[in-house]
Amino acid sequence: MWVVMATGAAFGNALWTALSKPIVQGIPPLRMVLMLRLLQSAILLAPLLIIRGLPASAGFWLLVAAVGVLQAVRWVTIMYGVRRDYFSTYAMYNTAPLFTILLAPTMLPERFGAAVWLGVLAIIAGAIVFYRTSRLSVYGLVGAVLTAVINILAKHGTNMVHPLVFLFFMSASPAVVLAIVYLVGNHGKASRVEWRQEAGQLAPLALIAVASGVCFFYGLWLDTATRVTAAARTNLIFGFLLSYLLLKERADWQWKVSGTALILGGTVTVAL
Repeated sequence: MWVVMATGAAFGNALWTALSKPIVQGIPPLRMVLMLRLLQSAILLAPLLIIRGLPASAGFWLLVAAVGVLQAVRWVTIMYGVRRDYFSTYAMYNTAPLFTILLAPTMLPERFGAAVWLGVLAIIAGAIVFYRTSRLSVYGLVGAVLTAVINILAKHGTNMVHPLVFLFFMSASPAVVLAIVYLVGNHGKASRVEWRQEAGQLAPLALIAVASGVCFFYGLWLDTATRVTAAARTNLIFGFLLSYLLLKERADWQWKVSGTALILGGTVTVAL
């Protein structure tokens, strides 16, 4: 069941990313991410109120604060990297499963045999082939490490509260950090009319992103962070198919097919 959840999360992530390409051209990146997080938090508020029951421990709230800060830092890091070298940044960013399997034994009670290691390495190789690069991007690697740490912390969070409750805080906590950055910095403030128009454009994407997040967190709840994080890299495969079919982006399809084969083979190995 966890494989279904992880691949469902991957498909949802690829879908909202593909659909966002025609929309985000006119929205500044910081405002777009902030608005998406706010919309996701609003959507998740209803189940939060229904489920109720938040832990009172200081550890839970420190976990929420840490996740919020780390997500905001990851977003800024990746944005800087993409501006310098799009392909190498995203290739290195997709090495997150490697750092997850390296960190999991010390941060979680997760240990795996050779098959899972081989599967993770195949997925990473597929991501590098997918983006056609052998360059090293420090920004991408930092983003990968941050992703691994965030996913491991999220695994701890799903052990403390219902997955939907922690998903709400995964959206709300970085929204608070990004809102502070937006208000303090000089980022070209938008009018109320612009906010309403952009919120209307982004609302369907936020709904898909929430559905993707629900799948991912239920996957974490059901299985290990290492295997779920690795299987979620199939978002590259779905992204390729959606870009090819919906956006007619067909450049370098041979590389993407080769990367897809490696990612798919690695995912199957991890899942067995």
